[in-house]
Amino acid sequence: MEPKEVIRTEYLDRLNRYRNDTGFAKIITGMRRCGKSTLMKQYIFELKSSGVKDEKIIFMNLESLSNKKYLDPDMLYEHLISVMPDDLCYVFLDEIQKVNGWENVISSLMVDRKCDIYLTGSNAYFLSTELSTYMTGRSIRINMFPLSFKEFIGYNSLYADIDSLKRYMSIGSLPLIRNDMDRERIFETLDMVRSDVIVKDIQTRKKMTDNTMLRRTIEYMFSEIGNPVSVHSIATALGIDDKTADGYISAATESLMFYRAKRYDLRGKKILRTNDKIYCTDTGMRNAVIEEDLRDRGRVLENLVYLELMRRGYRVTVGKLGDLEVDFVADRSGKREYFQVAWSVEDDRTLERELRPLESIKDNFKKTLLTADPGNGNAGGIEIKNVTEWMIGK
Repeated sequence: MEPKEVIRTEYLDRLNRYRNDTGFAKIITGMRRCGKSTLMKQYIFELKSSGVKDEKIIFMNLESLSNKKYLDPDMLYEHLISVMPDDLCYVFLDEIQKVNGWENVISSLMVDRKCDIYLTGSNAYFLSTELSTYMTGRSIRINMFPLSFKEFIGYNSLYADIDSLKRYMSIGSLPLIRNDMDRERIFETLDMVRSDVIVKDIQTRKKMTDNTMLRRTIEYMFSEIGNPVSVHSIATALGIDDKTADGYISAATESLMFYRAKRYDLRGKKILRTNDKIYCTDTGMRNAVIEEDLRDRGRVLENLVYLELMRRGYRVTVGKLGDLEVDFVADRSGKREYFQVAWSVEDDRTLERELRPLESIKDNFKKTLLTADPGNGNAGGIEIKNVTEWMIGK
């Protein structure tokens, strides 16, 4: 029996907001196997359910061998023009980064035909370069993540409790991983996905030949989630020069397997250039590489909160206030929130330590301490909230 499918409602809602807007290409980005192709198919189903005829919908998976000849941009353009109707149609191109010069194809289609265009890509590099050069003001980017905790418990018919949270932390959030799989199968599958990312989204694009060092760099990055790191510290740990290390780190983040959170000086009100924090896109993939350690629970939970804030559309930085650090400064639509994350604050000294950075901030923006402890509370205007409740939106 095929597993049920996760309906990615929040992403579908975002796509629906821009339906029939032919002035912008909608570009869905995210790590390989996070659900981009499935989201496209779900959106196509919605279009058909609303009365859009099959002949007005064009879908191409550019990783399929059947479409190999269309990796040539001129052939792709000619093919699309030949199959498009004269009136409004919907074009879905999956893994568009496979086409060198794709941006010229899309720009031409937007001029030559009345079409609503949707693209997916698994590599941030093509977005940061081609988009900024050719598609400025003509594209809308939707950054897609694996399953949220709310989606995870719904998909696996679980309760929003501490046991489900631990399971979510352990096996991760990729849609192809199910709670009823045994541990060996889960980690074999996650290893396969990681290798797929390394080969297809890093080595092929970046022409990297030292597979061993690339994998060592990725393993080291997994081990350092939630810690401030620099190119030099990673280079020293791996015994390579700074330039080589920077190349590997950039490749790993461009594959969207990792994100780098910049540090923000709350007093100087500026982004700092050194000692970013690294967070991984899927903690299950991390656990397939590094043996789980209960002492890491706080850092893994911090990683999950970072991803959830990103899902919710915040611009997330790490706050620096003198010698103190605020885990997350979250900005969205001109408003700011501060978050501190700890596995447990039942010990008074731990509670005091976690509250101190938030207490030191003298503005009136909302301040929250997230913890796996049961129940909620308040300490001098700082909300203390159970993280599972926060993750499901309570």
